[in-house]
Amino acid sequence: MVNKSISIFNTTIGKKLLVASTGLMVCLFLVFHLINNLIIFTGPENFNQLVAALEKIKPLIRIMEILLVIIFFTHIYNSLLLTIESRRSRNDSYIKLSSSSSTIYSRTMFFSGSILFIFIVTHLSTIWFNFQNIDDHDKYYYLVTESVYGFGNIFITILYLLSMILLGFHLRHGFQSAFKTLGVQNSKFDKILNVVSIFFWFIIPLGFFSIAFWFGILDGGKL
Repeated sequence: MVNKSISIFNTTIGKKLLVASTGLMVCLFLVFHLINNLIIFTGPENFNQLVAALEKIKPLIRIMEILLVIIFFTHIYNSLLLTIESRRSRNDSYIKLSSSSSTIYSRTMFFSGSILFIFIVTHLSTIWFNFQNIDDHDKYYYLVTESVYGFGNIFITILYLLSMILLGFHLRHGFQSAFKTLGVQNSKFDKILNVVSIFFWFIIPLGFFSIAFWFGILDGGKL
């Protein structure tokens, strides 16, 4: 029984279920992550206090980070497998049909996902990594807004802005597609889902985008 339950995830349907469920988990994470990040607009004191407060529950944060790594790895790995399987099974007639019936959001899922992966690696190796090595809690705000590891670096800022645009593209297709994969679909729910999806594919990326634009391009409103 256990072997049969596990083996389903080796099928195409099983992989799609994993991608859909982990994708929705990532969406939930993005909501809480954005809420915390938006505190940066209230000034260095509030932001530094928030990060310092999170440091006090570091063991719990570490457990959540491990779970996030598992979720992200499962999502990325199975998405890659599905992309490879899809390309192997394609023929000329399918490609023509796919091109005419699909949207730019669905056709660019692999591309947007690839750039987002690069962004995640960069984000972890710069801001997240240096957060772990700060002893002075008053420097968190500076690290994000002005240092070469944050929005003081124009290249990181541009990558961040581009990634948030692509995040919108990725979620524009992925959010609603995840519910369809999980079998949650009817006319009434679709109307609600269309409204809710705007929050995830537009508002959330816009929130992150505004942070990078304000501090990385407008220099915190000094320009």
